[in-house]
Amino acid sequence: MQEIDTTSTTSMSYKIINTLRLLSVDMVDKANSGHPGMPLGCAPAMFVLWCKIMNYNPENPLWEYRDRFVLSNGHGCALLYSMLFLLGYDYSLDDLKSFRQIYSKTPGHPEYNKKLGIEISTGPLGQGIANGVGMAISSKKKGIDNNIYVMCGDGCLMEGVSYEAASLAGHLGLNNLVLLYDDNGITIDGKTDITFTEDTRSRFIALNWNVLEVVNGDTDINDIHEKLMTAKQSTDKPTIIFIKTTIGYGSISAGKSSVHGAPLGQINTQTLKELFGFDKTQSFFVDEDVQNYFDELKKQKALLYNEFNANNNTTTTTNNISNVTNEIDKIKNQEKDYATRESSNIVLKKIAELLPDIIVGSADLAESNKTMVTNTHINKNDFTPKYLHYGIREHAMCSIANGISSCDIIPVVSTFLVFITYCLAPIRMAALSKHQVIYVLTHDSVFLGEDGPTHQPVESLTILRSIPNLLTIRPCDVTEVSGAYQIALDYNGPTAIILSRQTVPNIQSTCSSKMKKGAYIAYEPTDINETNTNTNPDIDLIIVATGSEVHLAIEIAKKLDIKCRVVSMPCCELFDKQDCFYKEDILPKNVKKMSLEAGLTSGWYKYVDFTYGIDQFGESAKIADIKNHFGFTLDKIVEFIKCKI
Repeated sequence: MQEIDTTSTTSMSYKIINTLRLLSVDMVDKANSGHPGMPLGCAPAMFVLWCKIMNYNPENPLWEYRDRFVLSNGHGCALLYSMLFLLGYDYSLDDLKSFRQIYSKTPGHPEYNKKLGIEISTGPLGQGIANGVGMAISSKKKGIDNNIYVMCGDGCLMEGVSYEAASLAGHLGLNNLVLLYDDNGITIDGKTDITFTEDTRSRFIALNWNVLEVVNGDTDINDIHEKLMTAKQSTDKPTIIFIKTTIGYGSISAGKSSVHGAPLGQINTQTLKELFGFDKTQSFFVDEDVQNYFDELKKQKALLYNEFNANNNTTTTTNNISNVTNEIDKIKNQEKDYATRESSNIVLKKIAELLPDIIVGSADLAESNKTMVTNTHINKNDFTPKYLHYGIREHAMCSIANGISSCDIIPVVSTFLVFITYCLAPIRMAALSKHQVIYVLTHDSVFLGEDGPTHQPVESLTILRSIPNLLTIRPCDVTEVSGAYQIALDYNGPTAIILSRQTVPNIQSTCSSKMKKGAYIAYEPTDINETNTNTNPDIDLIIVATGSEVHLAIEIAKKLDIKCRVVSMPCCELFDKQDCFYKEDILPKNVKKMSLEAGLTSGWYKYVDFTYGIDQFGESAKIADIKNHFGFTLDKIVEFIKCKI
């Protein structure tokens, strides 16, 4: 590979950089939508990183030993698409021309597509920094000697999640993590000094990071190269490189907030092309010598890839999910009653024992969440254990989990259910990108005792159930807890398992296989006339319940002087996917139905005629007093039903 030449602005390196810049500008102009400012400023760093530093193979984008790149400031993705196109990933010029168009390979924010070279690229700022931390942890865990490079901007460092994640990264000494900070001093509302005047360098030094600086990131590619090489050689710390750039470099709007998120327009773009020595009448232009450069680069990457594989044992561990689900299916109801968080611990320990690629962790609540599965934990000197203490960093924990999942390790992360509002951005991103993350969320209702309404999640189940692609499972006993984990391990996406603090009775009729359809009959009156059809059963009422309320529903059904079926519906999303025949079999249209759940009732009207729940915040009191206050007692619910039937 030729050395970087900075003797003139017409050198090949600068021609490539300007090709990247102009491809990105053309994409935004053609779409009449996008963010040209960041690509114009960051193209030199992107060129040096991908062409001089990183190890990868466009012919095998899933090569496990590759370096990884995360675009945390994902709005600048036109630059990433331009780079991947030139490198020979599966993009065409037509794909670049289809930027931000429906069904395109080049959407406005890429999010996640490893086959196309998109490791993770985020919309919510700061998420990518935490994702990179997760990737760096995963590489350490797997013993892979690679580097994780994260490009970010001012907004990423302002968001609190970046501090949480950087704090854990420094604590763990993640020397395989490099943060390239596009330090252009501009956000949408203007210069950053209107809101952001902290000493960021000192902050990262305090967090146990190496801090490097490139004074002129617009043109000094030798300095960028030198700093990246220094970062790559770090032995004990993650590294942040402050790269001083000009947003919209070269354009008439350079250095202004207006260039952040609006097309340059024809005149501005033509002026820019002339400045860079390009034909102003040509769009999406790649000169032959630039294409030849990347053809040669691609060959060299393939040679390095083949040489690495020839000289290294590239066999890695894999998770045998079917074997694990078969084993945990043997965990059924026992003589002892448990809180479902305790049942979860029994199942989790077996999963951790059997799966090599798993990281279980909690946001400083391991004793309460019952997530401790080993006596050892990941630390900066040893990444082989399967448990990670995240500290009180819920937001970063769930964001880091997305990065871990992208490296084919299953992350299990845990906190109290009520704290999911700290975690919604990464949970949403996990659902959007279908990361296999398992959220263990305990203390699932108002029945917590004296901690009070701040710890009583009446609304949280409804919030989680509103997120597409997320499975929300509230099991009622040991058998259903086992089933919940079986579902989560088999699911191509995130799963939230909602667990009780209080002990719940085992129910002999529960079934882990039946719950995979989302809902099933947990109790049927013994005197049902079996000659009746399923569409016209001899039933007066169906109670649909979840979690700790399933046993209560069965007790109610036994006490009523009418024929009452109880349906356990641990997962609404799975039930919604069933065919109409199964749904009608479980919940016949001509039978009155009610829901019973200690939370908001609004989401239940799609299944039932009337509801019984809690549509207000909780109270600070003993559990018995709370149950009485909200009417969650056998006698009060029976009285309610008699008034309805």
